[in-house]
Amino acid sequence: MAALAGAQVCGSSGLGKPPSEVPTALVFSGGGAKGAYEAGIAAAFLAGGVPIKLVAGTSAGALNATLIAGGQLDLLEEMWRSITREQVYGLRPSVFFAGFLPGWVTLWVVNSAGSLFDPSPLRDLIEARVDLERVRRSPVRLVIVTADLAARQKRIFDNQSVSVDALMASVAVPGAFPPASVDGALLFDGGLTGRAPVLDALESGVDVERAVVIMSYAEAERGEPPTTIRRAVEAAFEMGMTSQIRRDVELARLRHPGVEMRLLTPSAPLDLRPLEFEPAELARAWEQGKSDGLACLSELGE
Repeated sequence: MAALAGAQVCGSSGLGKPPSEVPTALVFSGGGAKGAYEAGIAAAFLAGGVPIKLVAGTSAGALNATLIAGGQLDLLEEMWRSITREQVYGLRPSVFFAGFLPGWVTLWVVNSAGSLFDPSPLRDLIEARVDLERVRRSPVRLVIVTADLAARQKRIFDNQSVSVDALMASVAVPGAFPPASVDGALLFDGGLTGRAPVLDALESGVDVERAVVIMSYAEAERGEPPTTIRRAVEAAFEMGMTSQIRRDVELARLRHPGVEMRLLTPSAPLDLRPLEFEPAELARAWEQGKSDGLACLSELGE
């Protein structure tokens, strides 16, 4: 989907340089299937010759950042254009059959299951396709943020410490997916501490002049009326997430005045739920991301 006519995606630059001459950090906020949009933006930036020096992310954004750091751009596009729900997660049998049990027994079984979904298909995909050795040799700095709920603190991984378990932890939304064990600690999605980890990225010591934070919710996007528990929980989570991203971008501006901050949001609502891994919809989100990325580069070059 093309950018809205007359609307700016990320505004003109004050640096006085074309994007191809500005060392840049890309910060991904993830969001399950919405990661296709963010990957499309990254593809546009890389095709435009933007020198990406730093990539950071949580959730699906962590996987995007890892593939970019490792230079696996073909896999990045292939994955987001073709991946299906069955390649990402499955419903645990105990949870499925719990629906046929009496109410209190259902609650007990669901709680005992530890998580609603089984992410082993995604682990298989990462183990088979993601080249972590290329990431370790890459000059592009990687920052992945996860959360240790027991210790009440974040856990950060870089090019040298990233692992399959760290990537699995980055997508482990509490309740939906199980935590991943890393060095004896059970880690979850780092979005709990910072959905778009721009502060962690800029504190990594990499010298960049611009940071582009990608948020996969459009400015004018509205949720469905919160008339059910599911809708209310989803709306609350998304509102907290988008508010957190905007807050962290403003805080980054204050802490790092030498870095030009840009918040890039979709030119139109994606109409894509986080767990909706349908190839046609993912391809559409990818194309919209690429279109918005090209529009952003055009504005920054003015």
